[in-house]
Amino acid sequence: MYAIAATAETNRSPFDLPEGESELVAGYHTEYSASNLRSSFWASTWPCFPSQGWAPRCFWRMVGAVFLLTWVPSWIWFFSKLMLSIFVFIWMRGTLPRLRQDQLMNFAWKFVLPMCLLNLMVAAVWRFMGDGWLRWVVCSAILLLAYVA
Repeated sequence: MYAIAATAETNRSPFDLPEGESELVAGYHTEYSASNLRSSFWASTWPCFPSQGWAPRCFWRMVGAVFLLTWVPSWIWFFSKLMLSIFVFIWMRGTLPRLRQDQLMNFAWKFVLPMCLLNLMVAAVWRFMGDGWLRWVVCSAILLLAYVA
């Protein structure tokens, strides 16, 4: 959900609908060349850095401990994870097709909203159940039930 929201917030493909109409005739490729095109690409890529800067801090905290590489400095871990997530963002822009307005609304109402509400419910159950294996079972059952449904 975080990656989908960050992609939409930074106006990256497939959520860049306002830019879509001007690209029917190649858009900014016909107007810019060389350094202007590079500057245009950098200006569209720059908002990814703040949005993806939170991802290594919030979601990938234990990667170094899992791979037993605790001797690597934390700033190297942070920037390697940041560059990996930026690479994935640029890769997604080149890979995914642009959505039409009706496809985007169907995706938002039929997938994103229910998954966010389910995520909120599972997080609340996880928080208030207390420690132990029972909360793992209950939260996994909720997610499995939603997946099957």
